[in-house]
Amino acid sequence: MITCPYNREHVMLRKKYQQHILKCREIYKDKVELLECPFNKGHLVPELEFHQHLKSCDDRKIIVQHLNSEEPDVRPDTRHEKIEADENWDDDRVEDYNPQVYCAKANIIREPRGLFPAQRKAFFKEEERRRRGDAEQPGTSNSPAENRPTPHHHKERLHSKRSSK
Repeated sequence: MITCPYNREHVMLRKKYQQHILKCREIYKDKVELLECPFNKGHLVPELEFHQHLKSCDDRKIIVQHLNSEEPDVRPDTRHEKIEADENWDDDRVEDYNPQVYCAKANIIREPRGLFPAQRKAFFKEEERRRRGDAEQPGTSNSPAENRPTPHHHKERLHSKRSSK
Protein backbone atom coordinates (compact mmCIF):
# COMPACT_ATOMS: atom_id res chain seq x y z
CA MET A 1 0.00 0.00 0.00
CA ILE A 2 1.16 3.50 -0.78
CA THR A 3 0.05 6.88 0.59
CA CYS A 4 -0.88 9.93 -1.44
CA PRO A 5 1.63 12.83 -1.17
CA TYR A 6 -1.21 15.37 -1.34
CA ASN A 7 -3.32 13.86 1.46
CA ARG A 8 -1.74 11.34 3.88
CA GLU A 9 -5.16 9.85 4.61
CA HIS A 10 -5.41 8.53 1.04
CA VAL A 11 -4.00 5.00 0.91
CA MET A 12 -4.13 2.91 -2.26
CA LEU A 13 -2.56 0.00 -4.11
CA ARG A 14 0.59 0.79 -6.08
CA LYS A 15 -1.16 0.00 -9.37
CA LYS A 16 -3.81 2.68 -8.65
CA TYR A 17 -1.26 5.33 -7.60
CA GLN A 18 -0.75 7.12 -10.95
CA GLN A 19 -4.48 7.40 -11.58
CA HIS A 20 -5.06 8.70 -8.05
CA ILE A 21 -2.26 11.30 -8.32
CA LEU A 22 -3.89 12.84 -11.39
CA LYS A 23 -7.14 13.35 -9.48
CA CYS A 24 -5.53 14.69 -6.30
CA ARG A 25 -3.26 17.05 -8.26
CA GLU A 26 -6.37 18.76 -9.67
CA ILE A 27 -8.06 18.94 -6.27
CA TYR A 28 -5.03 20.23 -4.32
CA LYS A 29 -3.28 22.29 -7.04
CA ASP A 30 -3.77 25.59 -5.15
CA LYS A 31 -3.20 24.21 -1.63
CA VAL A 32 -0.12 21.96 -1.90
CA GLU A 33 3.04 22.66 -3.94
CA LEU A 34 4.93 19.45 -4.78
CA LEU A 35 7.87 19.03 -7.15
CA GLU A 36 8.39 16.03 -9.43
CA CYS A 37 11.55 13.99 -9.02
CA PRO A 38 13.53 13.96 -12.31
CA PHE A 39 14.40 10.29 -11.75
CA ASN A 40 10.84 9.04 -11.16
CA LYS A 41 7.72 11.03 -12.10
CA GLY A 42 5.78 9.18 -9.40
CA HIS A 43 7.86 10.82 -6.67
CA LEU A 44 6.15 14.06 -5.66
CA VAL A 45 8.10 15.83 -2.91
CA PRO A 46 7.48 19.09 -0.99
CA GLU A 47 9.82 21.88 -2.04
CA LEU A 48 11.65 21.94 1.32
CA GLU A 49 12.57 18.24 1.08
CA PHE A 50 13.33 18.23 -2.66
CA HIS A 51 17.15 18.61 -2.50
CA GLN A 52 17.43 15.91 0.16
CA HIS A 53 15.25 13.62 -1.97
CA LEU A 54 17.47 14.19 -5.03
CA LYS A 55 20.50 12.98 -3.05
CA SER A 56 18.79 9.91 -1.60
CA CYS A 57 16.33 8.84 -4.33
CA ASP A 58 16.53 5.09 -5.00
CA ASP A 59 15.93 5.65 -8.71
CA ARG A 60 18.88 8.09 -8.86
CA LYS A 61 21.16 5.33 -7.62
CA ILE A 62 20.02 3.07 -10.46
CA ILE A 63 20.61 5.78 -13.08
CA VAL A 64 24.01 6.80 -11.68
CA GLN A 65 25.07 3.16 -11.52
CA HIS A 66 24.06 2.72 -15.15
CA LEU A 67 25.90 5.87 -16.25
CA ASN A 68 29.07 4.92 -14.36
CA SER A 69 29.13 1.32 -15.50
CA GLU A 70 31.76 0.34 -18.00
CA GLU A 71 30.71 0.02 -21.57
CA PRO A 72 30.59 -3.60 -22.67
CA ASP A 73 33.48 -4.90 -24.71
CA VAL A 74 32.22 -4.49 -28.27
CA ARG A 75 34.04 -6.61 -30.78
CA PRO A 76 34.27 -5.47 -34.36
CA ASP A 77 32.06 -7.15 -36.92
CA THR A 78 33.56 -10.12 -38.63
CA ARG A 79 33.65 -9.74 -42.36
CA HIS A 80 32.94 -12.68 -44.62
CA GLU A 81 33.60 -12.98 -48.27
CA LYS A 82 30.54 -12.46 -50.41
CA ILE A 83 29.37 -15.77 -51.83
CA GLU A 84 27.99 -15.64 -55.33
CA ALA A 85 24.99 -17.89 -55.83
CA ASP A 86 24.99 -20.34 -58.73
CA GLU A 87 21.21 -20.28 -59.07
CA ASN A 88 18.51 -17.66 -58.96
CA TRP A 89 15.10 -18.79 -57.75
CA ASP A 90 13.45 -15.76 -59.33
CA ASP A 91 14.32 -17.02 -62.79
CA ASP A 92 12.47 -20.33 -62.38
CA ARG A 93 9.14 -20.47 -64.14
CA VAL A 94 6.76 -22.25 -61.81
CA GLU A 95 3.09 -22.83 -62.53
CA ASP A 96 0.80 -20.63 -60.46
CA TYR A 97 -1.13 -22.21 -57.62
CA ASN A 98 -4.76 -22.85 -58.53
CA PRO A 99 -6.89 -23.64 -55.48
CA GLN A 100 -9.77 -24.95 -57.61
CA VAL A 101 -7.56 -27.59 -59.22
CA TYR A 102 -6.10 -28.55 -55.85
CA CYS A 103 -9.55 -28.91 -54.26
CA ALA A 104 -10.75 -31.08 -57.14
CA LYS A 105 -7.78 -33.46 -56.72
CA ALA A 106 -7.33 -33.49 -52.93
CA ASN A 107 -9.32 -35.65 -50.55
CA ILE A 108 -11.22 -32.80 -48.89
CA ILE A 109 -14.87 -31.96 -48.39
CA ARG A 110 -16.06 -28.94 -50.37
CA GLU A 111 -19.26 -26.96 -49.90
CA PRO A 112 -21.20 -25.33 -52.70
CA ARG A 113 -21.85 -21.64 -52.16
CA GLY A 114 -24.07 -19.41 -54.23
CA LEU A 115 -25.55 -22.17 -56.38
CA PHE A 116 -29.12 -22.82 -57.43
CA PRO A 117 -30.72 -26.02 -56.04
CA ALA A 118 -30.21 -27.96 -59.30
CA GLN A 119 -26.56 -26.90 -59.42
CA ARG A 120 -26.13 -27.90 -55.77
CA LYS A 121 -27.59 -31.34 -56.51
CA ALA A 122 -25.24 -31.81 -59.48
CA PHE A 123 -22.33 -30.61 -57.35
CA PHE A 124 -23.06 -33.18 -54.63
CA LYS A 125 -23.32 -35.97 -57.23
CA GLU A 126 -19.98 -34.92 -58.72
CA GLU A 127 -18.42 -34.77 -55.24
CA GLU A 128 -19.66 -38.25 -54.43
CA ARG A 129 -18.13 -39.59 -57.66
CA ARG A 130 -14.90 -37.73 -56.93
CA ARG A 131 -14.63 -39.21 -53.43
CA ARG A 132 -15.19 -42.72 -54.79
CA GLY A 133 -12.44 -42.12 -57.32
CA ASP A 134 -14.43 -42.46 -60.55
CA ALA A 135 -14.89 -38.72 -61.19
CA GLU A 136 -14.36 -37.32 -64.65
CA GLN A 137 -12.04 -34.39 -65.21
CA PRO A 138 -13.30 -31.20 -63.54
CA GLY A 139 -15.19 -28.86 -65.83
CA THR A 140 -16.06 -31.53 -68.42
CA SER A 141 -19.60 -32.20 -67.24
CA ASN A 142 -22.33 -31.28 -69.71
CA SER A 143 -25.13 -31.05 -67.17
CA PRO A 144 -27.50 -28.13 -67.93
CA ALA A 145 -27.65 -27.37 -64.21
CA GLU A 146 -23.90 -26.76 -64.08
CA ASN A 147 -23.98 -24.44 -67.08
CA ARG A 148 -26.71 -22.32 -65.48
CA PRO A 149 -25.39 -19.04 -63.97
CA THR A 150 -25.07 -18.78 -60.20
CA PRO A 151 -27.34 -16.35 -58.31
CA HIS A 152 -24.42 -13.93 -57.98
CA HIS A 153 -23.80 -13.89 -61.74
CA HIS A 154 -27.55 -13.64 -62.35
CA LYS A 155 -27.71 -10.41 -60.30
CA GLU A 156 -24.74 -8.98 -62.19
CA ARG A 157 -26.44 -9.67 -65.54
CA LEU A 158 -29.67 -8.01 -64.36
CA HIS A 159 -27.72 -4.99 -63.14
CA SER A 160 -25.82 -4.66 -66.42
CA LYS A 161 -29.08 -4.91 -68.44
CA ARG A 162 -30.67 -2.14 -66.35
CA SER A 163 -27.68 0.16 -66.69
CA SER A 164 -27.54 -0.30 -70.47
CA LYS A 165 -31.17 0.91 -70.91
